[in-house]
Amino acid sequence: MKTKDRDINSYVAIIDSFIDQAAMPEEEAELIKKELHTYIQTKFSRNKWVHPEITKFCTDWYREFYRLIGGKDPYQELKEKSNNMAERVAKELNVSGWPESLACSILGNKLDYGAVLVHQCELAEIEKEFQKLGELKLDIDDTAILQEKLGAAKTVLFLTDNCGEIIFDTFLLERIREKIGKENIWIMAKESSMLNDATTEDLLKWGLGEYGQIVSTGSNCFGLHTEDVSEKCKQMLKEADLIIAKGQAYLEFFTEYNFSNVINILIVKYPVVNPAFGTLNSGCKAVISSERYAQFGKDYF
Repeated sequence: MKTKDRDINSYVAIIDSFIDQAAMPEEEAELIKKELHTYIQTKFSRNKWVHPEITKFCTDWYREFYRLIGGKDPYQELKEKSNNMAERVAKELNVSGWPESLACSILGNKLDYGAVLVHQCELAEIEKEFQKLGELKLDIDDTAILQEKLGAAKTVLFLTDNCGEIIFDTFLLERIREKIGKENIWIMAKESSMLNDATTEDLLKWGLGEYGQIVSTGSNCFGLHTEDVSEKCKQMLKEADLIIAKGQAYLEFFTEYNFSNVINILIVKYPVVNPAFGTLNSGCKAVISSERYAQFGKDYF
């Protein structure tokens, strides 16, 4: 997805939402908001220095935020809170079969604090939805393709998204492990902090190593841009028979490329634009095969 396909106001709103969630003094937070507003508005007004791919553009200005605060992780408390809530709720769930496991993974994608214009991340409200897993309806449902590709796969690369969400992903990872074995699953996260996204440290701490080998992108970037991620990450992308990618950023990233073996699992927060499906609107619950959009993308390698 292209940077220009989203309104500038959404970028400003995301900045404000995440800084409001950061564990930092109010005065410092307000100063950084102003600095980042100027950063975004200057780039758009001059129509310069704006990377055309939205995931790379967002990576650049969030890195500016981390530079301004000296590389600290102001979301550690928020991540812990999300994981603790998720763990408590997950223990109470009686999840059986593919549909409910997939529903858990999709609902877990609501643990996103950046989509403030279209979605308020209220943990108590999200918790209620997990009591009605069987009622979840998909707007785009390529589950049959997911199961077909998984049946033929020898290796699976599972790309994680947010903290909290990773706990609910374990039900789906358990089904995948039953199919192909723990030794054939790579569970990938960011190398270092980026908002409330999971890092490899988070995956290890919260027990996801039980379901596969924990691996790193080698970066904290959104998406998996070749100039950011490690050679090992790129090798895994090339070798994996099936890639399961959680969250909107990975859909925005993969629609730029011609991978034919990706399954995106998400709830759309901000509209996603692509020639393959026009516009996916906010709230769209989806399991999407990249076979739908690969023909419009460029070669990654």
